[in-house]
Amino acid sequence: MYIFRREVKYSRVFRIAGAAAVMTLLLASPSAAQDFSGVTSFLQEIVDAITGPIGIAVSALAIMAVGFSFMTGRMDWTFAVSIVIGIAIVFGAATFVQGITAT
Repeated sequence: MYIFRREVKYSRVFRIAGAAAVMTLLLASPSAAQDFSGVTSFLQEIVDAITGPIGIAVSALAIMAVGFSFMTGRMDWTFAVSIVIGIAIVFGAATFVQGITAT
């Protein structure tokens, strides 16, 4: 009998919690969820940082490392070509995506 009373008490709690959840969903304003300007500006800042002065400095350091390895006679051509192709992809990605989306 005690178990039955406990189950009835919990079902009442779940009923009240369910009603509160439904009321919260019905009364919430959806306009705040439709604005993605914060996310868009955050992602644009990442792109600007990578393709801006920071990206240029990192790319220059990578090319310097390739030159240093060439100077010491330890250069691996696969490593050098992959660095050059990687730099081209990083700096050409934004232009490539703009060409595909055609905005």
